[in-house]
Amino acid sequence: MDASQVDDLRAEFISIRDEAIAFFVDARKTAVIATKDLYRDPSDDWHRLNPEQKQTAEQIRQKLAGFGHRLIDLARKSPLLESVDEVEIRRALRSMSASLLLKEYEFRESYVIAEEDRVHGIAPAHHDETPDSAENSSRRFKQLAREILHKMDFLAPSPENLTRAMVSSQVPGVHKYRTNTAFIMMQIDKANAALEDVKNCIKEGFKEFGIEARRSDEIEHSDVITQRILDEIATSEFLVADLTGERPSVYYELGYAHALGKRPILYRAEGTKLHFDLLVHNVPEYRNITELKSLLRQRLSFVTNKTPLTT
Repeated sequence: MDASQVDDLRAEFISIRDEAIAFFVDARKTAVIATKDLYRDPSDDWHRLNPEQKQTAEQIRQKLAGFGHRLIDLARKSPLLESVDEVEIRRALRSMSASLLLKEYEFRESYVIAEEDRVHGIAPAHHDETPDSAENSSRRFKQLAREILHKMDFLAPSPENLTRAMVSSQVPGVHKYRTNTAFIMMQIDKANAALEDVKNCIKEGFKEFGIEARRSDEIEHSDVITQRILDEIATSEFLVADLTGERPSVYYELGYAHALGKRPILYRAEGTKLHFDLLVHNVPEYRNITELKSLLRQRLSFVTNKTPLTT
C-alpha cells in the first residue's frame, strides 16, 4: 500500500474534522442565543440553526461520505486490519454523519428473546437516530474522529515497524502475514563462501516466483535482533530453513515457527544429521547448489501453484 496515499487521506480527514469542529462551535453559539430559557430542550438545537448552518452540515456530511468510501477500501487491503475493524469504521462514520445533524446514532446487535427456559424468537439488529444537543454531538464527533485516526495508523505503517505492528495486532488463532515474503533460517558466516552461495541460491529461487526472501543479517533493525527475527518468522508468508551446520539458533527459530503452526520448507546438505523431532519431517538432502535450486523450484511450484517467472 502506498504510504503517500494514506497520508493524503489522513490530510483530507483532518480537514473535514476541522471544518466540522468549526461548524459545531457556530451551532452551539446559535443554540444558546436562540433561547434564553435555561431549561430549553437540547433536542431542539437543530431546529434553532439557520438555513446556511444546515447547508454547511450537509456539505460536510457529503465530504465525510466520500472520505469514508476511500477509507474502507484501504482498510480492506491493510494487513493489520480485520473485518471487525471495517465494521467499527463504518459505524463510527455513520455516527459522525448523524452528529452533524445533531443526532445520536445507536446500533443494537440482534439478541435472543427468551423467558426462563422458553425461546420466543430473535430480535433483529437495528439502528436508530435520535435528536441531541449541539454540545453532545460535538463531543461525540471529536471522540470518533480520534478513533478513526487511530485506525488509520494501521493502514500503512513504516516498513521497519510493520512486522512488530502485525504481531501486536494479532488475536489468538489468527495469524496475518505479508504476502510474497520469505524468511531464511540458516547458519550465518559471511567468511564462508559456501553458505553465501546457499543464501543467494535460495533468494534467487524465491525471486523466480515473485517472492522476496531475506535472511536475518539483511534486516534493518534498531531493537534486539532476536525479537526482529521472531517477528519476521511470525509475519513472513513463507519460511525456509537450511539445517546444514546443525546450529542451535536455527533449531530454536524452527521450533518457534512450528509453535506458531507454520510449516517451513526444510533442506540440508548431504550428510547433515537431524536432531530432535525433525526426523519425522521431510528434509531433503542436496549435493550442490544446482540440486538445491532444483528442489526449491519444484517445492515452490507446488506450494504456490505457479510456474517460475524465469526458466
